[in-house]
Amino acid sequence: MKRCSHSIACCALLVACSYLVSDSFGAEQSQPAVLVDAAWVAENLALPDVRILEIGMAKDYQAGHLPRALLVDWIVDITDPTCPERYNIAPPDQFEQLMRRLGISSDTTIVLYDQFQSRLSTRMLWILRYYGHEQVKILDGGAQAWVTTGHEMVQAVPKVRPSQYRAGRSKVMRDAKRADIRGQLSQPYFQVIDGRPTKQYTGELPGKVYHTGKIHMRRGHITSGVNIPWEENLAADGRFKSVTELRKIYKDHAISKDATVVTYCNEGLHAAHPWFVLSELLGYEDVRVYDDSLSEWANLPDEPMEITAPPALSSQPKN
Repeated sequence: MKRCSHSIACCALLVACSYLVSDSFGAEQSQPAVLVDAAWVAENLALPDVRILEIGMAKDYQAGHLPRALLVDWIVDITDPTCPERYNIAPPDQFEQLMRRLGISSDTTIVLYDQFQSRLSTRMLWILRYYGHEQVKILDGGAQAWVTTGHEMVQAVPKVRPSQYRAGRSKVMRDAKRADIRGQLSQPYFQVIDGRPTKQYTGELPGKVYHTGKIHMRRGHITSGVNIPWEENLAADGRFKSVTELRKIYKDHAISKDATVVTYCNEGLHAAHPWFVLSELLGYEDVRVYDDSLSEWANLPDEPMEITAPPALSSQPKN
């Protein structure tokens, strides 16, 4: 019996070590465990401590969703209703009430997916991390990955028992404010990533808030900002590129692991995409989302911005 117990212990240790190796940010053979595939979701979705959440719109959810999935409305549920012109994070009490309605407790493993190329899922993951919830995963490739691997969508809405969820606050700094950015733009240890389409970054096209369509007063990008459009993080099938490919993208743009990195976009939604890649997949230690993004910065007259579009397309005065 002792020999058998010893063998079991050794096997368990080997398995644990293998998991740590494959799950480390430095490993090339697999993605970090925050990303899961459809097979993992199918195997675990019925567990009582797992909650599947579709981040999206009611009409899409009603047309068909993953089994046992609950809907989180991407605008109503997770944004601050006091500033509808911006896509700001929901205040603590609102977030807390949402988690309670969804039957989520502090030790629930939350699995996120959407039908928008993981844009909504990465934002929701940032919100969950912001409020201290650590057991979160994303279905890599979203709803499309579920369907293309032969799994069914359903229309049945599961019933859950409300919880007594208490919102916390992450000990890690996950957001950035305008004053912080303005004061550090010239510092070598401070880097800013613009996650928008390139033509909005250069000023050839105006920036606009994604959920309202409101166009910003000023064009261009935050001075010294580096453009890495959020779509560059994804493969053609909507899944995230490999760790090796992602590391090369950010290395080619000279984004340093030793720097404080701030990501922004038009309204804070798409800024979560590069934040997720850097902090969750590549292991950068100090990555922050500028939640107000250009919905604040580009509508103020004095904050430093640059236009890099061809002169013929840049008829407005330089900012």
